Amino acid sequence: MLSKVFSQNIDSSKPLPQEGELYKTVNVEGVMIELRYGYYEDCDRENPLVEPMPIYPDFIKEPQYAENGAPIITMMQDACEQYTGKKKPDVDCGMCKHFQRKEELFGICTCPENQKLS
Repeated sequence: MLSKVFSQNIDSSKPLPQEGELYKTVNVEGVMIELRYGYYEDCDRENPLVEPMPIYPDFIKEPQYAENGAPIITMMQDACEQYTGKKKPDVDCGMCKHFQRKEELFGICTCPENQKLS
């Protein structure tokens, strides 16, 4: 019975994505961002059970800004010192009141302290 359930979800006619292949191009407030398939960890790359997934940029290491100077962020990146919301041990930008959601898991930070000065 379980084999019927699992086999219904598999589309064998669709090839698996390859590492580096383009997943999608997203426009975040005037900035075009490419999402490519890949792995976040080397151990995932070596695991035959893990398929390549869309990899989101690390905006903490390489910040990008919208045309209006607002930082582009992802919902899952670690929250900054200006985080405003319910305090939990591990908080991310998606839980902050300054997070304004855009396409996919992207958003912009509306905190005035994080705006890029012209």
